[in-house]
Amino acid sequence: MADNKSSVSLKSSITIALVVVSMISLVFSVFSTTYYTEKKNDEEAVRFIKSISEVIAFNSEIPLAFDQQAGIDEFLFTLQNIKSISNIHIYRKNDLTDKVEFFTSYNQKSFPLVAPQIDRIEALSLPTFTDNYLEFTQKIKDSISNENIGYVYVRMYKKSFEENIKELLQYNVLMALIIGLVAYSISQYIRSRVLTPINRFVHEIQELTFNKHFNSKVTSPGLSELQPLSDSVNAMLLKITKQIKQFEDAESEIKELNSNLEGKVVSRTQALRDSNQELLDALEQVHQYQSQVIQSEKMASLGQMVAGVAHEVNTPIGLGVTASTMLSDKIDEIQDALDNQSLSAKKLKSFLVDGKENTQIIFRNLNRAADLISSFKQVAVDQSADSERSVQLKSFVDEVLLSLMPTIKKSHHTINVHCDAELEIKTKPGPINQVIINMIMNSYIHAFDGIEAGIIDIEISFRNGLCHMCFQDNGKGIEEKIKQKIFDPFVTTRRGEGGSGLGLHLVYNLVTQALGGSISVESELGKGARFNLSFPATYVKGGRDD
Repeated sequence: MADNKSSVSLKSSITIALVVVSMISLVFSVFSTTYYTEKKNDEEAVRFIKSISEVIAFNSEIPLAFDQQAGIDEFLFTLQNIKSISNIHIYRKNDLTDKVEFFTSYNQKSFPLVAPQIDRIEALSLPTFTDNYLEFTQKIKDSISNENIGYVYVRMYKKSFEENIKELLQYNVLMALIIGLVAYSISQYIRSRVLTPINRFVHEIQELTFNKHFNSKVTSPGLSELQPLSDSVNAMLLKITKQIKQFEDAESEIKELNSNLEGKVVSRTQALRDSNQELLDALEQVHQYQSQVIQSEKMASLGQMVAGVAHEVNTPIGLGVTASTMLSDKIDEIQDALDNQSLSAKKLKSFLVDGKENTQIIFRNLNRAADLISSFKQVAVDQSADSERSVQLKSFVDEVLLSLMPTIKKSHHTINVHCDAELEIKTKPGPINQVIINMIMNSYIHAFDGIEAGIIDIEISFRNGLCHMCFQDNGKGIEEKIKQKIFDPFVTTRRGEGGSGLGLHLVYNLVTQALGGSISVESELGKGARFNLSFPATYVKGGRDD
């Protein structure tokens, strides 16, 4: 149903239209007439002041020439019936000094006196409107020599002309009221003539719809403009009748279909449940496979580290074995010399020197092997441990890099660690260990592919209760389409080349779940990449920014 608030009354529209159009036309006429009249009054005032100035100048010529002030005053007094003239000044030009001097004046009783206007005589040579006055100066010339002997200054009150405009405006306002009443009366007649058949037509339609007599027809409203509407309503009623018949037929068909629909719904619901269960099982298998792959990735990382450490440990142990073998041979030689009673002081001294050198070699290499094994042991424990402990971050990172040395020393890349040597926090070292390894290997495998000597900067700081780690490289950068989903599982740029696409996904899970922190990436193709990590930790001691 249409909103009655938005409907428009035809009665009001007709009345308003006629009255508004009439009033607008009248207002335009009043203003245009008033403007034209005012303009004409100004032109008439200019003509009048010029004419009266010429008359005064003509009659002032002889009295001014013979210095007869009384004659001029008598003539000016005759102008008192011209109420619009407020002030008249007569000025005389001194023949000796050639200066203009005030001679006499006339002032209308109801107007104030005006000071001499000697300084404005030239400026008022054209009629000038000033406030409610019109001012003008006219030269007084000698009729014989045509020389200028003085000036007439006339000041005329403009309001006397404007009274005619006020009377015209009052007349126009009265006419506006009369025309408005006439327009309203005409609108009432037109409204009655037009709306009566319309109201009858509307009432008939309302009665048909209320009683649902859709098979009936409405009568013609009697207005030719409404005849198409009447025909359309009758056509619509016919369509409604046919539509109702179709609805009744469809309703009976629907009732028949509903009796068979319940069985179909039950069978399809069961099929949908079976499909949903299959999807849930498949999703569970995917999660299990993902967990297995992540675990395999962890073990592969640990295996790589074990192989590397074994290789590193093998070198000092091999040197120790070689030195011990040489020492054993020297001992056998000394023993033989002793048994043969051929041992000399020189041989004994040489044996002692060689023996000391070999024992030092054995000692140094055994210490080196012990350091490697200790570092590997700590890293291996940290990788598998989920408990918190105090960690001196600089030493911790150095130990992780030492465990990676067999892998990373084969390249010419550089790793710079920027961290306060005294910074110590309490956190889970295992996830941090795996994060560092994966971030470094990610740069080595992906960022430095095809780059001879790259640089990785690791920045670590603690502020506002958070440990911040930044891994930045100067590698190839990351494409935008890869960067948007870089932490998703199975996303890799080395598909088919051994890349699983789980390295950064594992890092994301370790940072967000194991450490309860956040990770983000910034990169442009060809400008390297920057990974920003932050996670909550307990401050113990050392450098901090907050």
